[in-house]
Amino acid sequence: MKRVLSWTSAALLLGACVAFAQSGSTSGSATGQAQSQTQGQAGMTTSDAASANAAAEASAKAEAQAKYENLKKAIQTKGAKVSAATRTRTESKLDASAKAVDEEGGKSPQAIAQRLSSEFELSAEAIAEERQLLGASWGQLMIAHTIAANANSDVTVEQLIQMRKDGMGWGEISGGLGLSMGEMVSAVNSEAGVALGKATADGKVAVIHGPGAKAGVGAGVKVGAGVGSKGKGAALGAGVEAGGVIKP
Repeated sequence: MKRVLSWTSAALLLGACVAFAQSGSTSGSATGQAQSQTQGQAGMTTSDAASANAAAEASAKAEAQAKYENLKKAIQTKGAKVSAATRTRTESKLDASAKAVDEEGGKSPQAIAQRLSSEFELSAEAIAEERQLLGASWGQLMIAHTIAANANSDVTVEQLIQMRKDGMGWGEISGGLGLSMGEMVSAVNSEAGVALGKATADGKVAVIHGPGAKAGVGAGVKVGAGVGSKGKGAALGAGVEAGGVIKP
């Protein structure tokens, strides 16, 4: 009788072991499937997020490009109203100032960066990096900052440099933004003096008047060399000519 019980107990124990092993296998299989499913879902989520980010970036770039094209077209349309002779004369003078700054920048880029940074209220590192990123010369960057500081619009330095690369002249751009040509030349000459070390930077950009300019002489803007000591520039209104200032 004891032998029968012993065999029975052994059989029961063996069955329990088999059942436990099957249970562990089933549990492990279920856990593996759950982990695999979770990992798959995580992978899909990452992929979807990457696609969404790429789509958002593409949309933002397209929107920025469309905005730039509309702005450029508007400036070209208005700039065309200024005589070709006036634009050419203005561009020649501005390019000469830019060339002088570029030549100095070739000799001492650190000094140019420091002078321009003080004038446009940027760090020397920031303006040097901006020049590199935009692929602009020191002189072109100086002109772009001078225009951006005076234009009563949301035009950026980057957009101005791109317009120049697209073949637009500074005279065309200035006229298209409603800035007076005579004061544009004077203001750039003033900033070139700072860049070349002939004048001390004071953190105030030389002022340019015109229908598209910021009203008055506000903070961060100084009167350019072309404006008389008797305040002749302050009396200039939209579209008024004085001392060679051209109506846009």
